[in-house]
Amino acid sequence: MMGLWGSICSSACSAISSAVSSIGSAVASVATAVVSLGVELAGKVGDAIKAVAISLGILKPEEDLEELGEKAMMSDKKPEHFDSINEYIDHLRHNVNIDKDKFGKLGEKDLLARSAIGASIMLKGINEKLDSAVTPEFMAEVAKQELAADQIIGTIKAYKDNDLKTDDYGLYINNELSIDESDKHSDALVSAYQKLEPELTIEQIEDKVMDLKG
Repeated sequence: MMGLWGSICSSACSAISSAVSSIGSAVASVATAVVSLGVELAGKVGDAIKAVAISLGILKPEEDLEELGEKAMMSDKKPEHFDSINEYIDHLRHNVNIDKDKFGKLGEKDLLARSAIGASIMLKGINEKLDSAVTPEFMAEVAKQELAADQIIGTIKAYKDNDLKTDDYGLYINNELSIDESDKHSDALVSAYQKLEPELTIEQIEDKVMDLKG
């Protein structure tokens, strides 16, 4: 099965590479990183990114990442042609139409490529909206934990407010940081969850944060 998944991921990466002239190198790079997580985790990461994007008003609930990716591949304009990623998304939304019949016949590797491209565009939108630098690797960690959109957003904001890197979140939950560094992450996450669930006591919040380490 791993061989099949590897083949699908490899084919999806090839599809992304061939679309660089349409989507731009920055989007292609992040999309490739998403696909490189593997089929199952890439799907979870896409779902997490979509949930956050909807919560922030970047994506409409009825829209999906595969169609967005297809539109990006068909577009004659890249993100860098616009002043903001939201303007680019609006361009894809209103000015690019897909062939529904052709789209409906796409195989798994092609849909994975398009989903990853859509996720990459949405992640760019999330970073623009939150003034952050979130990577697919961070989204993979929170997706594995099945965190809700508000928890993910709260974590991103808390890390930004405390000058912490979201890429270190995985090191924190896997107990790979020094005690001092780990304490900084714990404090940031306690503050985040206090805002999310103000009805809980500080002890309950601290327990919740400890549970993030599984």
